[in-house]
Amino acid sequence: MRKISSILVCLFFLSIGLVSCDGDVVNAGSSTLSDRDEICVKSDTFSVISALDSCAAISLTPDSFLLGECDTHFGTLKADILTQLACPEGFEYPGGASAQVDSVCLYLYYRNWYGDGNAPLGIAVYELDRQTLAANTAYPNNIALTDYCSLADTTAIATQSTIIIPSNKVDSAYLSENDGYVSRVAIKLSDSFAKRFFQINTFPSQDAFNEQFKGLYVCTDFGGSTVLYVMDMSMSVYYHFTMQRPGVNDTVINDVKSFYANEEVRQVNRFIYPNREEILHHYSQVVDTNYVVSPANIYTHLSVRMDSIYNRIDEQLVEVDKYRVYVNKAELVIDVLYDESETGRPRDTWDVPAANMLLLRADKQDTFFSKNELPSDTVAILSALSAKTDSVAKVSYSYTYDLSGMLTQQLRSADRVESLEFVLVPVSVNSNTSTGSVSAVKQLQTISATRIRSANNGVNPMDIEMVYSGFHLTR
Repeated sequence: MRKISSILVCLFFLSIGLVSCDGDVVNAGSSTLSDRDEICVKSDTFSVISALDSCAAISLTPDSFLLGECDTHFGTLKADILTQLACPEGFEYPGGASAQVDSVCLYLYYRNWYGDGNAPLGIAVYELDRQTLAANTAYPNNIALTDYCSLADTTAIATQSTIIIPSNKVDSAYLSENDGYVSRVAIKLSDSFAKRFFQINTFPSQDAFNEQFKGLYVCTDFGGSTVLYVMDMSMSVYYHFTMQRPGVNDTVINDVKSFYANEEVRQVNRFIYPNREEILHHYSQVVDTNYVVSPANIYTHLSVRMDSIYNRIDEQLVEVDKYRVYVNKAELVIDVLYDESETGRPRDTWDVPAANMLLLRADKQDTFFSKNELPSDTVAILSALSAKTDSVAKVSYSYTYDLSGMLTQQLRSADRVESLEFVLVPVSVNSNTSTGSVSAVKQLQTISATRIRSANNGVNPMDIEMVYSGFHLTR
């Protein structure tokens, strides 16, 4: 036991000091440790292959929304919202027959915007009239609007387009201790809709409510320079009723009941990119740079050639079948091309990198998010954007991934694959407040664009610095 412990300690310190050398697809510089031929330690540098990738749509469970239209360097984004409203189960308007509706208002709460905050933006509201959103369906963010709303004149329930200028905070509301005061857009809905909605006067269940009121479609019908970050949405019914008491004059009571677009109901934030294919073609021609753009569903695809790694290990460990292989280190550093010090940076360049980037096995892309899985060292590795300052105070940014667990598993598998395929996906991360551990990972739905050095970059191409060791099984 003491002998094994000593070996492991030596292996640890020697692994730190190992360096890697030059390279083609496999750049082989190596150092070797042999303790009575029981342990063999090597270091190599393995290249990766990178290319621009995309998918037509993703499924999101939004906890905030984008609303508006804006031209950017990565295409024109048009964002609108389909949502149900949560009903207050068991609620009844007080006052019985005396209860009368006064008005109904839709409220949108936003803290920030993207694009030109001084440009006017017109907001319109429609009622869904064809079908409601299903409770357990994973909706893509490019769903066909006409399946849910006919856009007939009768479905337009705002009295008129509400024109706002995002930077002019003419109205605000206090949401919570965490959110504080945020800007608010108040949209008065038509009197005819208010009367019709008020006729839904009992709320036995959410499903029964959805049958009577399918939901709302919120879009913009004016302006093409701004996208709002809508953090919350609710609809308030203002009404009054008469309270009758013996021997006392009747008292008129004014009251309000709010219906919320929250996690209890379904929402879809729909994204449309009219010139997306043109943009993809243009940026796929850039050799030294790759891109990860949200919510445009533009990713970077990475390929790690496992056959090259197998061959190199077979070559270094001559009797490889007599060794148990461990990958002690497999570090992939992805350099981000972002200079925060640039002056005159227009706000719509979309080049602000994502705070968190997930390296996800491509074959798990469909199930990882739909099943609400968490990062692991064999399927998906999470990295936060890190910053480093050099001697002249210049800041550089990068993401770092440790692939040692994933590669160890693959090297020990009976099935040898030619390559491991990954996608870089920008994500938002929720953490447990008490433990600090990651509790949820979702595809990023806010606007960001991360430019990274590609595998073909002439300055510092992507590669994997790897230290691996073989423990002789016959001793």
